[in-house]
Amino acid sequence: MSIYKPGRPAVFSPYTAKCGSKPPAKAPGEYRIFSSEGSIAYVGETCDLARRIREHQRSGKINPTDRPTVAFKVADGRSSSRTRREHERLKISQHKPALNRSGGGEGRIAGR
Repeated sequence: MSIYKPGRPAVFSPYTAKCGSKPPAKAPGEYRIFSSEGSIAYVGETCDLARRIREHQRSGKINPTDRPTVAFKVADGRSSSRTRREHERLKISQHKPALNRSGGGEGRIAGR
């Protein structure tokens, strides 16, 4: 049983006029940053999707010249920080994104 509902993730493009669904604030979930070529460049997990994506924009991981897109899924109420981190590790090992420096799951443990 998954901690994410089946189906495609919502897509957000922070640097275009048509941005799609914006990531919700204070919502836990998984996100993926795609390069301009369409490959997965980064996979992450967070307890606040909107905040974490803004942090990546400020740090330069989401580079406006690359015209990146971000796909995200909000975790359901059964998820915990531990289960989301396990899912993150699985997706990093599956996709091997170029910008992930480790196997995932090393972040701070969230309160939920």
